[in-house]
Amino acid sequence: MPLPIDLVLVRHGTSEGNAAKRLSEGGDHSAIQLLRDRHTASFRLTAGGRQQAERAGKWLRKEFYPKPGFDRFYASEYMRALETAGLLDLPDARWFTNFYISERDWGDMDVLPESERQERFGQALKMRNTEPFFWSPPNGENFADLCLRIDRILFTLARECSEKRVVITCHG
Repeated sequence: MPLPIDLVLVRHGTSEGNAAKRLSEGGDHSAIQLLRDRHTASFRLTAGGRQQAERAGKWLRKEFYPKPGFDRFYASEYMRALETAGLLDLPDARWFTNFYISERDWGDMDVLPESERQERFGQALKMRNTEPFFWSPPNGENFADLCLRIDRILFTLARECSEKRVVITCHG
């Protein structure tokens, strides 16, 4: 299965959700409470995340341009990945979105203060330590399922992008 000549993965910059989760882990749940009624796909980049994306773009332009550049551009459909893609400011970029490269689905555990996660799903979180690859968050996605989605992207790259240079903005 021939894959791209170059495959560059760019993780989105710091998002509202990332910042809120870090604060919640430290005991401040105010930011995550503001996000609870939104789907994670709508989370935007923070000011710091926008700066990270701009710096990544500057590095990519220095390393890959003027030639050979990239032949294909993919982004997750989540807002933070799309914002990152735009802020990379890559010449002649025409971005294709692909839902297979979206964030892992954390199900009922998504967008909860850390204290509530522990209170409501403490037993499930303990099971995560037993078998992390096959463990699923309640109503969420395990790593095995995530791998099946990523496999789809690899087949797409082999089918459509062999001998091309590809950049993907995605998630951790």
